[in-house]
Amino acid sequence: MSSVKDVMRHDKLVTATPGERVIDAVRKMYENNVGSVLVVSREGRLVGIFTERDLVKVVAEGVPLDTRLDKVMSRDLIVAHGDEPIALAGSKMVERWIRHMPVVDSEGRPVGIISIRDVLRSLLSSSTFP
Repeated sequence: MSSVKDVMRHDKLVTATPGERVIDAVRKMYENNVGSVLVVSREGRLVGIFTERDLVKVVAEGVPLDTRLDKVMSRDLIVAHGDEPIALAGSKMVERWIRHMPVVDSEGRPVGIISIRDVLRSLLSSSTFP
């Protein structure tokens, strides 16, 4: 069975600081064709995530797009570690209804990101179909 490090993406790891504005995060998401931005501290530790779902909430509630990310980001973070089995990561994602999960090192610094699509591809490639 594959581990998270085998399928996580480094090239789709897009970050922002807590003080950046929502509009800046949205621009980064658009320019990088991703559905989330990881919010990191000055020390590089993961402190939040801003996703497409967060953007929908911001727009629906009429929050100005120049609002700082730390006011609207998700802080209840579910993360994966590179050495954990892909099935465990997928299980966490399904249980919490999340589509993007940061992969962090032992110090809480992001090293990659995994999507539910990555999990599904990995699980399907390891299965035998008739």
